[in-house]
Order: sequence, then structure tokens, then C-alpha cells
Amino acid sequence: MRWKQLTRHVWGGYVYWPLPVMVWIVEDRDGLTLVDAGIPSMWNSLYQALNVRFKNKPLVRVLLTHSHGDHVGMLPNLTRTLQVPIVVHPLEADRISDISSSPTKSLDLDHTYGGLIPYHTPGHSPGHVVFYHPDDQILLAGDLFTAFFGKLRRPIAKFTPDMEESLRSGRILERLDPKLTACAHCGVVKHASSQYPKLLRKGHGSR
Repeated sequence: MRWKQLTRHVWGGYVYWPLPVMVWIVEDRDGLTLVDAGIPSMWNSLYQALNVRFKNKPLVRVLLTHSHGDHVGMLPNLTRTLQVPIVVHPLEADRISDISSSPTKSLDLDHTYGGLIPYHTPGHSPGHVVFYHPDDQILLAGDLFTAFFGKLRRPIAKFTPDMEESLRSGRILERLDPKLTACAHCGVVKHASSQYPKLLRKGHGSR
């Protein structure tokens, strides 16, 4: 897994599977927050990073954007090794309990986690959540969108049960206007709010 510092507090770790799959580590005064748990093959690299690159700070929580397999794949190994709480929207919690040996906590939309503010953005999954870091002006968007050479795209249609709801959830871009929007698949988009209206046109940005 390759690591790239996206902002002052946020690092992205990614592999190709065959699409890029990205997870994020967020540094805060109380320690580290992992956002999403990717696929199983990412575990060894994550564990090494926690012990070398980020060795002076503990991992204090794992936040999940949703419970699809390519976002929770490291949880069995991670929770066998590290006893950290897994925080997920209640609508996604049932899928997590079978693969995690750490306690699962319900996400509180009125709470800030390690500098990250959660927002419920259903459509790709019922309990899909994005996380915004206001100090760094970066949105960790999970599968609310994908990216293609720096261009904002719709989520992958095959895995998005309600595309219309997902597109409505995408209005969070207009509300927050982040400088950077990090997608779990295919990278980071600058000033994504200016591109969002194009996604509402039928057939644009679909996969």
C-alpha cells in the first residue's frame, strides 16, 4: 500500500484492486483515526505504518463510511490485533458485528471524531456516511462519488442500489464546498462542488 499526505492532518493509503482502493489516516491531538478498512491485503502495510510512520500516536478509533466488503476487509485482522472501537452508522452495524472482534459503536451525527464531522449520505448504501475535516477543508467521501483523472464521477452504478438518492446526498458538496474531495476509488478531486451539477445530467459521469 502506498501512502500520500493529502493535507496537514490527513493521509491516504491506496492499492489497486484493480481499481484504486483508498483508506485514510487522520492525525489529531488524541491520536489517529482510520477511516474505512479497505481490503484484506492492505492490512500488513497499515500495521507497518502504524508502528513506523505513525508510531508516536495510537490508533483510537475506526470510522466506516459504510459496510461494503471493500471498505471493511481489514477489520478481522485489525480487531484481532488492536482493540479499538469500530464506529459505523446504525443501519450498517449488523454487517460489521460478524467480522469484528472489537466493540461496534453507533455513529453520532452530532459528534466530532478526531477532527472529523460525519454526514449521513444514503443511496450507495442505507447508512453511507461521509466525513469532513473543516480545518483541512477535505471531504472523505467513501463511495458517494468516484473520480477519474481528477474529475468527479457518480458512484459505481452496479453497487449503488439507489442512484437518485445518492445523487441527492451529493448536495453535501454544495453545503460544505471542500477544497479536496477524496473518493475511495480513483482518487482526489479539487473543488468538486463546481463539478457536482454535471453529475445530475442523465448519463453524465456514470460507470
